[in-house]
Amino acid sequence: MKKISWLLALIACVLFSRQANAQKEIENVNYYKYIVIPVQYKFQDEENKYLLNSLTKHLFKEEGYITYMDVEKKAKDLAFNKCLALYAEVESESESFFSLHTKLKLVLKDCDNKVIYETEGRSKIKTYKDAYQEALKEAFVPFTSFNYQYNGKNSYDNTSLYEEETTETVEVEEQVKPSLDEKLLGNYSLFNEEYIITKIEAGYVLTHSVTGNKKAFINVTSNNSILFNSDTINGSVTINEKEDLEIEYFNKNSGELEKVTLYKLK
Repeated sequence: MKKISWLLALIACVLFSRQANAQKEIENVNYYKYIVIPVQYKFQDEENKYLLNSLTKHLFKEEGYITYMDVEKKAKDLAFNKCLALYAEVESESESFFSLHTKLKLVLKDCDNKVIYETEGRSKIKTYKDAYQEALKEAFVPFTSFNYQYNGKNSYDNTSLYEEETTETVEVEEQVKPSLDEKLLGNYSLFNEEYIITKIEAGYVLTHSVTGNKKAFINVTSNNSILFNSDTINGSVTINEKEDLEIEYFNKNSGELEKVTLYKLK
C-alpha cells in the first residue's frame, strides 16, 4: 500500500513539474509583440489548404495577439525589426489515411529560428479538412487559458531607436496580374450595403461606399490565392463566373466553416 501511495505521489510530482514548466515556457510568448503566419505550411501542397493558415490567424487574433500573414504589409516597427515577432509553423506528424488519428504540432519560433513554445493536438476524424482543423484547435487550447500581454522585454526590441519619420521600404512579394485587378476592383453589394474594392500598395482594401470606413483587407499571394481579413472574418476568396467574391471562413460562434458572398455590381 505504501508503495502505491509513493508511486501516486511521484506521478503527481512529475505532472505538476511538467505543468509548471509548460506554464513557464508559454510565458515567454509575452516577450514578443506580433505573430506572423505563413500562407503555406511546409506539409501543405497549396496555400491555405484546409483553411489552416487562416484558422491559425483567427485563433491567435481572438486571444488578443497582433497577427500578420507573411504576405501582408507589416507594422513599421516590425518591418524595421523582424525579431519583434514569433513565427508560427504547423507540422503534420500523421498524414496517412490509415493513421488512427491526425496529429499536428503548433510551433512558435523567434527570428533566429529558436523554438519558443510548441504544443500538440490530435483528431480521430477521418475527413482531412475537419481533422486538421480539430487538431489545430486542440493544439491551441493552452493559449485560451493563458493571459497574453506583451511586456516589451524582448532583448531585440530596440524600437526606442526607431523614429516614426524613418521611411522603410517594405517589399511586396506578390505580383498581381492585371486580369486579376480587373476582376477584383469595383463595386459590390452585401446585405443591401454597397462597398468598393480599391487597390493599395499591399493588396486591396474593401471600403463602405457611403461611410468610407475600411472593412477588410484583401491580399493576393504569389500563386494568386486570395486571402480576406477583417475584424470578424479571416478566410479565402474564390471569384465565381459572375465575378462575385465567395469568402469561406471559420465562424467562431457556430464552430463551422461558412461562406458569404460579395455580389459584384455591374
